[in-house]
Amino acid sequence: MKRAGEKSSNKFALLFASIVAIVVIVAGFLFFNPFGGKTSNATKKAASSGSSSSTQAVKYEPSQEEKDYLKNRFDQLKAVNPEAIAYVYAPGTELDEPVVQTGDNATYLDKTFDGGNEPYMGTVFMDTDNKKDFSDRLTWLFGHARGSKVGDHRMFNDVNYYDKQEYFDQHPYVVIETPERKYYYEAMCLVIVPETTAFYRTSFKDDEDFTTQLKKVYEDGQTKNPNIKIKATDKYLVLSTCREEDETIRSNLYLRQIPDSEMKDFVAKHADQLTYVATRGQQ
Repeated sequence: MKRAGEKSSNKFALLFASIVAIVVIVAGFLFFNPFGGKTSNATKKAASSGSSSSTQAVKYEPSQEEKDYLKNRFDQLKAVNPEAIAYVYAPGTELDEPVVQTGDNATYLDKTFDGGNEPYMGTVFMDTDNKKDFSDRLTWLFGHARGSKVGDHRMFNDVNYYDKQEYFDQHPYVVIETPERKYYYEAMCLVIVPETTAFYRTSFKDDEDFTTQLKKVYEDGQTKNPNIKIKATDKYLVLSTCREEDETIRSNLYLRQIPDSEMKDFVAKHADQLTYVATRGQQ
């Protein structure tokens, strides 16, 4: 016969074992979660998405110095022409022009920025179907190329020089200034096409439609950047002008916009290649 102490000890051991077993079962349930697997995965996915979203949500914030510079720039531009929406320049070239937008793509073919009328001069203008904040996936700017017949490089004359790979490589960047901020672009390719080309589009039915056209443009490029990777999530800019040898032929310089997520590193690395040097009005 077992003594009372032994019985009490056995009961205690049994109780302890039962508690341990319950803890193990509960822990196993929580760890493996046989009924909540989907919830667990969703939670993990949400956490992952949250991390990804914070990365993608990186937004470029101009410095106070840049804000003051842009305010002064556009106060002056809009005092001359209220339809001014941007300023474009290509460092190292004489491409140095204000940009306007109006309700059509004809007015500024002859109308100068200060309101005059001068054929084959006009003003650089954005396609009327594009958003003036350069938020479209493909934005078009148009300007005349005055060529060797005129003794200056105003408008988009220098765009035609990008048909030489050496020039293309030596002038890889274009800067767009808007009243709110600056945008930086890297040259992707220059393609020479008829003015009736199907490449002139501002909207696309889906990502595949968009990237398919850009890849075709890149394949047809006379000069190109071999490091460009075409992505549906990127935005692009086209500087379009006529060719001196044939007014029905166009030079279209395609450029990739530097995403906000890359902006800090890009500016730090290429700051000396992005500096504005005024050339307009010095001819």
